[in-house]
Amino acid sequence: MRSQGFSIALIASQLLFGISISFSSHDSFAKQDRHIQPHPQRIITLAPHLSELVDSAGGSERLVGVSAFSNYPTSVKQLPITSDARSIDLEKMKSLRPDLIIYWRGGTSESQIQSIKKTFNKDVQFIAVEPKKLGDIATDIETIGKALGTDLVAKKNADVLRLKITELKNTENNQNKQNKQQNISQRKVRVFYQVWAQPLMTLNKDHIISDIIQLCGGEQLFANEKVLVPTVSREAVIKANPEIIFTAVDNQKMSSDWSMWTSFPQLAATKNKAFIDLDGDIISRPSPRIMQGAQKICAEINRLR
Repeated sequence: MRSQGFSIALIASQLLFGISISFSSHDSFAKQDRHIQPHPQRIITLAPHLSELVDSAGGSERLVGVSAFSNYPTSVKQLPITSDARSIDLEKMKSLRPDLIIYWRGGTSESQIQSIKKTFNKDVQFIAVEPKKLGDIATDIETIGKALGTDLVAKKNADVLRLKITELKNTENNQNKQNKQQNISQRKVRVFYQVWAQPLMTLNKDHIISDIIQLCGGEQLFANEKVLVPTVSREAVIKANPEIIFTAVDNQKMSSDWSMWTSFPQLAATKNKAFIDLDGDIISRPSPRIMQGAQKICAEINRLR
């Protein structure tokens, strides 16, 4: 599992997400002289995946500060860290003299955002992103590109992402058609996505990972829970009898302790030997790299259909 110091704080913070439609906003707090400085040149991002979006939008060389655990592109590893899942360093942010701050509504509390805006007053622009579906990531890239004046690069990379999403959907649709022609049942595979073991936490249907599970032909257990990251009991999971269980880990070299489930031989996932570790960097971060995680989820679900 991902380290408790970061993962549970980051994922649990997604409780701040709204529901349903994606939201992307570009708030300008100053009428800048566009003849002197037409576009922002000094960017700070407040979540790891945001540096990836800036890179896809064509502005990675303008980054001057990032959040903890930002590691892609590799160049951001050398940049000053101004925030983590729990806190922000306003003094360090001020010292970096940003003219654009990009934040993720699901990962930065409203009180923190208000503190930042109060600190910088009318000196900087703000962009807020909040993807709910895979396609929203492409929209966020274009939003950032428009602000930076790198529209062409941003649109090109956004379109590449949209093409990958379409290709994955087509692959799944073709698989369904083949199964139908062969009179193979089109049933959905029962999926439990484990965010955390203690307390036992999962995701509801409003999370972007739910969009992936649905695309891949999975039936997400506890999808109708009201809270984005609900806490559930082990007994409830056993009763729901998932056929496959996913979780995110810090890196591909790590493996989870699945004994809390394998001790129940009657569990469908135990019978299927379907306990899957996913690299957290390519499934928990709503950036173009999430498609790697989506392909992995689809492959594992299709193995059981």
